[in-house]
Amino acid sequence: MKSVDRKLLGLFSLFKGLSAQELDLVSRIITAKDVSPGTVIISEGEIGDEMYLLAEGTVDIHKTLTVVTSKQEFGTKERTFIRLSGENHLFFGELALFGGRERSATVQAANKCNLLVIKADDFLKLCENEPRIGYVVITNIALNLATNLRKTNEDVIKLTTALSLALQG
Repeated sequence: MKSVDRKLLGLFSLFKGLSAQELDLVSRIITAKDVSPGTVIISEGEIGDEMYLLAEGTVDIHKTLTVVTSKQEFGTKERTFIRLSGENHLFFGELALFGGRERSATVQAANKCNLLVIKADDFLKLCENEPRIGYVVITNIALNLATNLRKTNEDVIKLTTALSLALQG
């Protein structure tokens, strides 16, 4: 297995604060994977054991919504909520590192993508041997999750306000 260039890894906020030597150690547990346009990378509801770094390309994140189809019937519809670009060196599926949980959304390649894959078991073994790497990476994941949670809270307040105003009028 060919290791991933540490300079590329250094572009991801996930690894902010790691030394060159630590990035070399991380690179040893990462595999590169190319995916074609339209490929489903993660399916909502499946159990996941790996996270992904988006090195190149664009992915769409879809979530299944329950919609009213008539007065007594409900259906589901998939809606794209977020589009991620490799230019921003983003990551997704990180909750899989914290135990085999159901995926919360579907991630699909919008075009050809190059992904860097970290398996949960490999990450945990690295953390056991190199606790500082684990601390830094988990802290960076927590910071990312906190930012996403704040944005989600703001969006919920906006939607609740809009719904309240619509129901009044």
